[in-house]
This record gives sequence, structure tokens and C-alpha cells, in this order.
Amino acid sequence: MRKLILSLLLTCALTNAFAQISPDLQARLQFVLDSVCAEYNIKGASAAVLIPQQGTWTGTYGESHAGVPITDDMHFGIGSNTKTFVSTLMLKLQENGLLDLDDTIGTWIQGVANVNGQITIRQMLNHTSGLYSFTNHPNFGPSVNADVTAIWQPESILQFINAPLFAPGTDWSYSNTNYLLAGLIIKDVLGTSFHQALRDSILDPQALSNTSFFPFETPSGTIPHAWSKYFGAPYLVDGIDVGWEHTANFSMAGTAGAIMSTAEDNVKFWDKLMSGAIISNTSLDEMKQTLNLGGGVGYGLGVFRRASFNGHLVYNHGGTNVCWINENIYDDVTGTCISVLTNQDSVSNNILLTRVVAALHLQTLGPLSVTEKNTNADITVYPNPAHNEVNISTDERLAMELTDISGKKVLSAELKKGNNNISLNGTSAGLYFIQLLDRNNQIVYSDKLSVY
Repeated sequence: MRKLILSLLLTCALTNAFAQISPDLQARLQFVLDSVCAEYNIKGASAAVLIPQQGTWTGTYGESHAGVPITDDMHFGIGSNTKTFVSTLMLKLQENGLLDLDDTIGTWIQGVANVNGQITIRQMLNHTSGLYSFTNHPNFGPSVNADVTAIWQPESILQFINAPLFAPGTDWSYSNTNYLLAGLIIKDVLGTSFHQALRDSILDPQALSNTSFFPFETPSGTIPHAWSKYFGAPYLVDGIDVGWEHTANFSMAGTAGAIMSTAEDNVKFWDKLMSGAIISNTSLDEMKQTLNLGGGVGYGLGVFRRASFNGHLVYNHGGTNVCWINENIYDDVTGTCISVLTNQDSVSNNILLTRVVAALHLQTLGPLSVTEKNTNADITVYPNPAHNEVNISTDERLAMELTDISGKKVLSAELKKGNNNISLNGTSAGLYFIQLLDRNNQIVYSDKLSVY
């Protein structure tokens, strides 16, 4: 009986190891990534989608620099997604009895101007401490630019903390100072550097070999050229062309945002974290206890909670830094993890999340369905594929909506009874979804429309 169980377990492990996302879904994911990144003029992107029991897909778009495409082994800055790692490490310290999240930080942080020692660790991790964010200090940017090759130690950044915004526990405000101090506490508790603590506790045990704390560690792979709109021009400029070094910028971000990773390593981290492989289920429950920020969004311990993302509950965290923007989600319904990392800062985190990540996520929920009324003899839509225009014939007055693969409405029109010629001028080539709605706003026709 024992041999049978071992055999079954081995078979299951091998099945999971060789599981592969279907070629059809892989093709759709790449098509979506290409289409949406092109629509929003993203310079370069590396994406990964991990689906339990199916495997991991990786895809890339765009370039590092002229003639050099983005590859899936390149390392990108993940910005504030670093906070999820820091929070995870704090929860592990609590599991090991080395601290309690309800401990006040005065035990470790003393004599720092504008820092109230009665703030608890939990209040820092969920941003209810009231601490001023050091990155908002007027001297922060000039200090980075004064020597872009400098390596800043966390203790040297404390000078940028201004007066608190509110009393601890009375409000919510996202502050990088919370995680700067969290890193100092971890360092003190373990008696080692933060990057060594991160490697010993999370990265090495979980085989996250393509994740590093920069610049205190050297990434194991190539860092792509990174582009920014902040180098004195209204368009993207290659940081290398203006002598930009990431050393000072990342070292000043520190435990609030200095990790570099690949998209594949990042989805592996989110999968292991949310499946209970890194911290206990009790700790995971604590992480997911969120404060309501309105609009179906909450914040827990280093994670956002979104009540409806393509109709699913997800947990996520993104990141922003000069030249780098990324977004990541974990679908709490399906277990799917998605990471999209970019080497530019010309789009907002909101666009990256609600357009690029959302479009990829939508594909993992299955092929987009169309209603059975597509064969309605009273409605015809032709040609398909279409170019300059599409003709819609109907026996009643209807409303037409054309959406792209990310769900963004790109065209709408009121249709009269009979033939309607709808211009597609200005509509980029790609795959769209057309819906016709009656006067009660009920869908009477839905189909895919290809535009070339």
C-alpha cells in the first residue's frame, strides 16, 4: 500500500512538472500582450502567467534598446512589489517567535526625528502609521541626482522623514518610510543585512535564483536598458544615454522598492506565498486582513485586495521607480498568478493593471464567449475581417459597442433599422469584440471582429 501511495505521488509530481499551458492559450496570451503593449506605446515588457496544474507561460514584447529585444531572462526593477517580500519576511519572524506584529517599533527604532516609537509593526505594514513618506521630501530627488552611482545605507535616508501626517492608527496613507523602517527592524532582529535575511529566509529556500536586492546584490542576469520620461524630455529617453545609474535610486528605495526579478520568478513567488509554501495559513490570513480603501479595494500587510477583477477576487501589488513600472496579481478563485514588468515609466500603474494584466487574466478564464444569437438571421455583420468599415444590417434600432481585448470601449454607435455602414478609420489592426444591445440594454448579438 505504501509503495502504491508513493507511486501515485510520484506520478502526480511528474504530471505537474511537465504540465503545459495549451498552445492555443499561449498564442492568445502573446497576441494580447503584443496588442495591448502596442496600443499604449510600452517600450518593453516581460510577462509571466502561472496557472495551477497547467504550467507557466512567459512572453515578451518590445526592446531593451535598438536591435536588442526583451528576453524573458532579463531582470527588471519591481519597485514596491518589494513590500510584499518585506511583509512576508516580517510574518516569518513572528512565526519564529522573534517579534510580534503588535510590538511597538520603539524597541528597535529610537532617536529618529518624526518617528513615534509607539507605532506598531502592523501599523507600518498596513500604512496606518501616519509616517511621512521619505520619497516625498523636497531634497530626496536632488540627493539621488547628486551622485547616481552612490550606494545609500538605510540609516542615511532617515533624514528625509518629515513630520507625521496623523496619529498612528487613525487614518491610512501609503508611505515608503514604513517599509524603510521595517527593513531596519529585520536587520536588527536577525543581526544580518536585509538582503542576506531575504535570501536565507525566502529566496534560496524557494529557489528564486533570479531575484535579488539591488545594488547590495548583483542580479544573476542581464538588466535591460531602462527608459524614462523624467530626463528632461516629453518622450522616453534611454537612461544610459544620459548617464543614469540605478545604484543611488535603488539603494535609496531600499526595502521599500529595491528588488530586481524576472517575471517568471515573480509569479513563482506569488504562487508560493499565496499557496502557503512560504508562510503558514495563519500568517497568510493576517496578511489578507485588509482595511477598506473604497471602491472595492483594500490594503492588508504588503498586499492590495481587489474585490472584483474581471469578476474575481484578487490580491496584488505593483511597483514604480524611475524607468520601471510593474503590476502583479494572484487570483484567489483560480490560483492564477500574473506578472508584467516593464523597462519604462511612460504608462501608469493603473493602465498596466487594468489594461495589460487584466487582458491577460481574461484569457486565463477561458475563450471569451459569444451569445447564441450570433446566428440571428435578422442581424448580419460583414465583412469579418474588416478594414475601413463594417456593415451591420438589423431589423430594429440597436446600440453597437466595440471593445478591445482589454475590455476598453473603442467605438460606439446608434444603429437604425436596415443597413448601417460603420467607419473603422482610426481603429488599429487587431482583435475586437462587437456587441449589439437593444433598447433594454440587453445583448442581442456578440461576436469577435478582426480588423486589419
